[in-house]
Amino acid sequence: MIEVVERDARQAGTYIERLFAAHERRLGQFLVHVVRDRALAEDLLQETFLAAWKARDYLDGVENPEAWLFGIARHRALHALRSAQRLRRAVERIAAAPPPPDEGPPLALDTLALLHRVLGPEDRALVVLAHVHGFSGLELAEMTGRSHAAVRKRLERARTALLQEVER
Repeated sequence: MIEVVERDARQAGTYIERLFAAHERRLGQFLVHVVRDRALAEDLLQETFLAAWKARDYLDGVENPEAWLFGIARHRALHALRSAQRLRRAVERIAAAPPPPDEGPPLALDTLALLHRVLGPEDRALVVLAHVHGFSGLELAEMTGRSHAAVRKRLERARTALLQEVER
């Protein structure tokens, strides 16, 4: 009995991999159209595959696997957009609040200009929340609704972009 379950699980895994491979390009395009951010769309594509993989046992009851997969991607995209709006509002509140009396000097104007010139609003917010306000990657993941790995990757890309700009 255990061998049958293991074989079925392997077959479901193979099927979901084939399904995802067949629709990966269109899913990626869909996500870029919805979120208008290629890096975010790539992260969401990975999250879509992971969610589909975790839910592969439900595929037996699905009439249209392609629609099911696009539904997962849609859910991830809408969640990311809502999270981005909440994050943007949180950053605006932080920026509008007066600094506590014991806080060090605010970001230098040239640093702010660099952040605005090089990074988009979402990456800029992550960098400020991480490096100015000291939030951990796990806390940022909770704020944004993304996985810890996705937040880490976005911060890594943002740091790389900033370093490349500074080295010019």
